[in-house]
Amino acid sequence: MKKIIRYLLSIVVVAIVFLVASVAIFVAVFDANDYKQDLSDLVREQTGRELEFHGDVSLTIYPALGMKLGAMSFSNAAGFGARPMIKVGEASISVDMASLITLAPEIDRLVLRDLDVNLVRNKAGVNNWDDLLPKADASAAAGTSSGAAPEAVADGGVEIRGAFGGLDLQNIKLSWQDDQAGTKYEITDLDIGTGRIAPNEAFPMTLHLDARGSGDLNITFDLRSDIEYLIEQQRLTLSNLALKLNEFEIGGRVQLADFVKPTPSLRFELASQNLDVDALLDIPPATPPSAADGMQADAAEDVQIKLPMQTLRDLDIDGSIRIAQLKAQNLHMSDVAVAIKAQNGVVGLKPVTLNAYGGKVMTAVVIDVNSNLPKYGIEESVQAVRVGELLRDFTGEETISGNFDASAKLDTSGEWLSELKRNLNGTMKLSFLDGALNGFNVRHSIDTAKARLGGQEPPPLQNLKTDFSELNLSGVIRNGVFSSDDLKLQAPLLRVGGKGTADLNTEVVDYLVRAKLVGTVEGQQGGGADQLAGLEIPVSIKGPFTGPEIDVLLDEMLKARADAEKAKLKAEIEAQKEALKQQIAAEKKALEESKKRELEQQLEIEKAKAKDKLGDKLKQLLE
Repeated sequence: MKKIIRYLLSIVVVAIVFLVASVAIFVAVFDANDYKQDLSDLVREQTGRELEFHGDVSLTIYPALGMKLGAMSFSNAAGFGARPMIKVGEASISVDMASLITLAPEIDRLVLRDLDVNLVRNKAGVNNWDDLLPKADASAAAGTSSGAAPEAVADGGVEIRGAFGGLDLQNIKLSWQDDQAGTKYEITDLDIGTGRIAPNEAFPMTLHLDARGSGDLNITFDLRSDIEYLIEQQRLTLSNLALKLNEFEIGGRVQLADFVKPTPSLRFELASQNLDVDALLDIPPATPPSAADGMQADAAEDVQIKLPMQTLRDLDIDGSIRIAQLKAQNLHMSDVAVAIKAQNGVVGLKPVTLNAYGGKVMTAVVIDVNSNLPKYGIEESVQAVRVGELLRDFTGEETISGNFDASAKLDTSGEWLSELKRNLNGTMKLSFLDGALNGFNVRHSIDTAKARLGGQEPPPLQNLKTDFSELNLSGVIRNGVFSSDDLKLQAPLLRVGGKGTADLNTEVVDYLVRAKLVGTVEGQQGGGADQLAGLEIPVSIKGPFTGPEIDVLLDEMLKARADAEKAKLKAEIEAQKEALKQQIAAEKKALEESKKRELEQQLEIEKAKAKDKLGDKLKQLLE
């Protein structure tokens, strides 16, 4: 047995020596440069393009068997200028000699330097690569794709043997110029580097990309991660992920699995210290709305919100994102946590929690796409948010201030904005503490109305706001119309209630506020308003959301005042009648008492007279 093993080993050693010697002899006598012209002629014959070699082609034997190409260029199509379509500074690929000796060949690193790809579409819609495609393929490229998916492998996977030394790609450039659309995009620097790539083993990867283009596109992108692909499990994992896009950085772990499904399953845990969405998307700061903005909004056409229904039904996602500091739409938030889950046709962002403007916000959003139209469900909870600062950052205008609490539970359905408004139903509750209504002074409006009644000049307006200690409002939404009958506002020496509707479909408010003055405060421009103290004063708020008309209803106020005076006069008359009635009763009683005493006195006199007469008669009888 030992002789057989020694014999087999001898054969293997001889075969390896023969292989190495053969390769060495081949490299020594073979000069690839001798074939450059033949290859150029073949390319010209097949494509009509020029393939030019600007450097030598060399073979290597140790430590790797491979080929190294110098600078090359591939000419552009006719009519697209003199700039080459493809140009490369250096390219090399080889096979590790040690792996050859062990009869398990392993491709070494692929090295590519200074690749420049120039893609163009002219004004006629012709691409500078169309002449390289077979006519059938070129026609298909000009039309729409069939959308057919590649055939799945019967066993659900692809078997990979051996290993790959990795990628070393540096200074890759790609430009896309569309003269038909008038756009141009460029990748000015793309670098990709990896470690050794082997089946079922993790490897490191780095990627850097600089891009610019039409529409002020300017991107710097960096990616670093450990990548693992398990073939049998069909699972790709990116761990120790660090991604940077311009100033935005995020890291964590991402995993994709089940690649035979229409949409692979996705699991992730990501975190970022700072995300400025406005800077990332170049969104300008908020400015107060103008009247022209309101007119444009009123004239805006309906908007379709069309979701990829089947794709959403196929989603299998379970992940979380945490952001320490977030800025979006000029709103500043912190400790943002988002849980995302999508399974069985239900996509949920719940909960979404964050801190903002001194308070806390919790939101849950659910989208159900199992029926023909998507259904939306929203639950919201807001606690102690300084709403004035929030509105100033978001809209540029602080229409209301105070500590804001709110809760809402809403649902709707549809794929057009008008449908979503029309189908909106739910409940809502709002509460403000220690704030002000800016742009509206209730007391001044009342005093102005009072001055007009008396033919006087209205008092000067010093402060266009209504301070309050508490403002509460709750109501229901039915088919896009918010209805409320419990408005309650408590301001210094002012109490306000009210009821009405706000129609989201037409964006019109119709609300009747009833204010009651309980005194005068100089800061609220009370003037002589205490003449109206205790009187309920109606104020109508009607019109579009962007600029409703606010009107003190003088007729109703006069009627209320007349009713109050009438009620007061009636009460005085009733009081006088009651007093007179009591006086008459008292006088009647006194008269009755007087007559009674007179009768008693007369009776006593008569009794005395009768007694005297009886005495006289008795006296006579005795005599």
